[in-house]
Amino acid sequence: MYASWFAYSITKPYPFRWFTPVTIVGCIFLIVIFSLINLGSSGFYLKTIYTDDPNGTLTTGSHWYMKAPFNWEDDLAVKCQPKILSVGDRFFTSTLGLQYEVKSITRASDNAKRSTSLPSVPYLNNTLEDCFLVDSALTLQKADTAARATWWLSYITSSVAATASCTVMSEQGPVNLTLGLQYGGETDHVYDYVIEDNYTTHASTWWGTRLTNAYLAGVLATMSQIDYSNTSYLAHGVITYTRNQTQKNIRSSGFFDVSSWFISSDGYINNSDDLLSEAIMEGLHHARLLHSLISVDLGSCKSSNILLDKKGLQYAISAPDDDNRQSGGLLYGAAPSMGAPERFTSIPAPGGISNTNLTLLNETFSEFTPIMGDLQCSNSTIVAQYLCSVPKKKSTGTMLLAIVLANLVFLQAAWKLLNLVAGGMLPTSDPQVNICQGCSGTLYENIHIESH
Repeated sequence: MYASWFAYSITKPYPFRWFTPVTIVGCIFLIVIFSLINLGSSGFYLKTIYTDDPNGTLTTGSHWYMKAPFNWEDDLAVKCQPKILSVGDRFFTSTLGLQYEVKSITRASDNAKRSTSLPSVPYLNNTLEDCFLVDSALTLQKADTAARATWWLSYITSSVAATASCTVMSEQGPVNLTLGLQYGGETDHVYDYVIEDNYTTHASTWWGTRLTNAYLAGVLATMSQIDYSNTSYLAHGVITYTRNQTQKNIRSSGFFDVSSWFISSDGYINNSDDLLSEAIMEGLHHARLLHSLISVDLGSCKSSNILLDKKGLQYAISAPDDDNRQSGGLLYGAAPSMGAPERFTSIPAPGGISNTNLTLLNETFSEFTPIMGDLQCSNSTIVAQYLCSVPKKKSTGTMLLAIVLANLVFLQAAWKLLNLVAGGMLPTSDPQVNICQGCSGTLYENIHIESH
């Protein structure tokens, strides 16, 4: 007879009553346990995705069978890479309003009187906190050389530069962000410096953009009416409104500290607030509106604001402490002497084309509010895309095959271990342990026993 290289072992039943039930029950139990263990380790894989909601991804991505004790390595945990926010970066917030540029990043040091400047900081969609307008600077530049009073177009080359401040939590603790505001400040009816200004879903932003433009045009109009002298004019200057942190009421005249300087066409510097009083007054309300718009956009919902309730909105539309727009004031009514007064006396209707269908400011509250959405504010975060690794289920067939194969490996190891334990107990439990079942009761068994 042919003899193969390979051989098989001859077996006989174990003499233990408990072995069969333990094997059957243990097998069922181990199949369940091993299936749960292999479900996480063999049934899923990590997939890389981009998301704008890493916090939601981190909280919903993992299942209980992917964690210890079923997955000791915890290699299926959801992980997201933070955005590295650096000085010079530009961003929008989740409110989708204005654009900001990071001017500086600072962190409080152990010495409370000092802070540490940072070039960048990891950011993981944390809520912006304690945001406010630090200052608003109206840089007023005359576009023509006319010495006499003209109209707002004379200062069309003017611009607005604003600075805001926010606190955000990071891996290094709370850090302060100083933000430069990218505010278009168009004196025409153009509002594309914000992403979203839908009048039903972003009503506060809609009002804020329209009113800031109108009041900025009002500043230019009051500047154009200044008679400096018969031969020279105010060529260039800046009016700065700096937030006074001790004053909490936005309607107060002390909510901003005001400073200004101008240089005339003949080279003289003029710091007279009396000469600029009308422009400063108009600019003060523009700063209030800009502060309110920024607060809504940055999610600073508890700060004093004139764009979050109807009474505040009425004040925002026509400030009672702005003498320029009251009866007899420079900008009252149609202001026919100004030329194109609709730039600062009217705004377009919701949903209308920007330069048509204009409505006078003092009529906008009664006409627009019935069709507008709610004035509201919510927490804001920085809009960014985050790279995350999330567990993804394999196809059903591949997952079942992987689990079955892994189970077989574990069950075979468990069976070998059980045999090893039972085999170690046999010499003391069965004197015929080394005699095969077919030889029991034969001459071979007697000879074998006698030899021992």
